[in-house]
Amino acid sequence: MALLEQPPSPGTRTAALDRIRAALPDLAPAERRVAERILADPARAIALSISEFAQLCDVAQPTVSRFCRNLGFPGYPALRLGIANDFAAESHRAADTAPDAMGVLAQRLRTDATMPAAARALRMATWVEIWAAPEQAGAGGVLAAGLAELSVPAASGAVPAHWATRARGLPPGSVVMLLGYGSEDFLPAAALAATRESGAQLIYLAAQPSRRLLKEADVSVPLPEGPSAELVGLLVADALVDAVRAASHLAGPPGPVSPWRSWPHARTVFLPAGDEPIPAIHIDAPAAARRGALVIFYNGFSGNKEQALPPGVPQNRVSPNIVAALINAGYDVLVPDAPGHGDRKRAWQDIVALHQRSFTGSGPDLLATARAETTALVDGALELGVVSSAKRIAVVGQSWGGLQTLLKLASDERIACGAAIMPVCDVTVMPDFANLGDSERIAVSGPSPRLGPSLAPRPLLVIAGGKDSLTTPEHIQVFVDGIAPAYRKAKAQANLRHVVLEEVGHEFDARQVDAVLEWLDRHLPAAKASRARG
Repeated sequence: MALLEQPPSPGTRTAALDRIRAALPDLAPAERRVAERILADPARAIALSISEFAQLCDVAQPTVSRFCRNLGFPGYPALRLGIANDFAAESHRAADTAPDAMGVLAQRLRTDATMPAAARALRMATWVEIWAAPEQAGAGGVLAAGLAELSVPAASGAVPAHWATRARGLPPGSVVMLLGYGSEDFLPAAALAATRESGAQLIYLAAQPSRRLLKEADVSVPLPEGPSAELVGLLVADALVDAVRAASHLAGPPGPVSPWRSWPHARTVFLPAGDEPIPAIHIDAPAAARRGALVIFYNGFSGNKEQALPPGVPQNRVSPNIVAALINAGYDVLVPDAPGHGDRKRAWQDIVALHQRSFTGSGPDLLATARAETTALVDGALELGVVSSAKRIAVVGQSWGGLQTLLKLASDERIACGAAIMPVCDVTVMPDFANLGDSERIAVSGPSPRLGPSLAPRPLLVIAGGKDSLTTPEHIQVFVDGIAPAYRKAKAQANLRHVVLEEVGHEFDARQVDAVLEWLDRHLPAAKASRARG
């Protein structure tokens, strides 16, 4: 089933139904049947695909498409969106007539303890089928549109006879959402069996749930009772979309780049660096937002450059969240593979074993390589032609990438500024390397307070998590205290900032992005030409 092309905007109208009523006398017989069916049951028109709706009207699909164009809509998806907009507008007008009652209903939905579990399941789903009871067909279409805007692949269906067939084609990791209201058991046994056979998770929402469906559901969400099932359904759609948005950990300014879908403006590049070039991915910022600045970004330990490119991998979306925010903020991003990572090791090599051998002197000194290659990295970045000078380059990284940030910033004074998120400031804090405290390579080439004179006076932001059990706030504090004298000597104390985010572990938090973007905007402002283009 085709998705709505964009979500309806609550409180607005496209007058789709008014257009249909006005055109009714002049329509050909086949198109009149389409119009009459929509006017008789607009919610069903929202919920059905063009093929399903054409079958319901007993006309050919081209007739439905022609009908849409005659009304001024480019196609059936746009017409469905128009009707959905009218539904959303009606719900807001109804809310205006009884603001207290609607506010209570909306608040109950948004604070229900089961809502986050449903939202997480939707966020991680490979596909979402929304099967709605008749009175919830309109809400199902609105919900599918809102999820699609958040890059959750979703479709709404209101024809139970088709559900079993649709369930048989579901990919692994799918979710089937049953959107009801009363106690009607509207799920055919064949559709339930096919859903179970596909392995899809079943989520059930209703105000007066069916006992059978409640028993079958993997996740159930109780709905409040309201003036009408349709109105409650639209409030549910709004609340679920908001909950999925929260579960998406979106950060930074709004823009076209999402950590949950691919951004096509990226290319693999190889930066000259002696005998072995540095493989990297260069990601373009949206043209309208481009600032004329470049951020070199590094992943955590074991991460390759591809994992930072939205949408990343299911196990780790920390980097894609940060990178997507940087791109939307107008920064071009360059993601190199760190030494011993990604394409800079043989496919069969174990990354932990590779680093253990390096730190004990049995292989290449990966920390020394990280420092020595910085000049070539900056030169290669300049050759891309993205920025006019190295003063337009910053380096940002998280965890092991934070370690790379400290080494890179200290190794080339041309880099304008840096931000290290949850950085590994001492390699031996990592469990795999905890017994290597006597490693000469770690002592000489790794991050330590001795980097202070090489870092100062350039701006450096260091972010820690108050509940981080790996790069603990105490561990990071020791490093910051160690380099602080160099910043005081350079009379640049304001250029060293240490932020501790309470209640945050070794994980993504939107406040990390907020702090980094504020830091970059202060120390790497947009070029005048870029601001003019925006």
